[in-house]
Amino acid sequence: MSKITRRQFNKLLGTGIAAIPASVLIAQLPSQAEDLPLVDPESATAKQLQYAAVTPDEGKRCDGCLLYAAADDEKGKCSIFPANLVPAEAWCSAYAPKPA
Repeated sequence: MSKITRRQFNKLLGTGIAAIPASVLIAQLPSQAEDLPLVDPESATAKQLQYAAVTPDEGKRCDGCLLYAAADDEKGKCSIFPANLVPAEAWCSAYAPKPA
């Protein structure tokens, strides 16, 4: 059995203590996209970006936007609204079409 030096022990102890807050933060993150609420059309960001839960122009839907990542067929994540899910048929003025 090898002996552990005081320096090695202190390194291990410091690493262990630093890992505790990190694990608590990771545990508090939503585990799946389904845990997130839908975008509130009345929020300040949504109003600034003229967000519409259903787009008037069928060719400009969130599911066709570069900023959108589908979680399922009906909703997905958008980098503009990181704490919310966005319906696939929604639209906002930050719309940027995905490259063909």
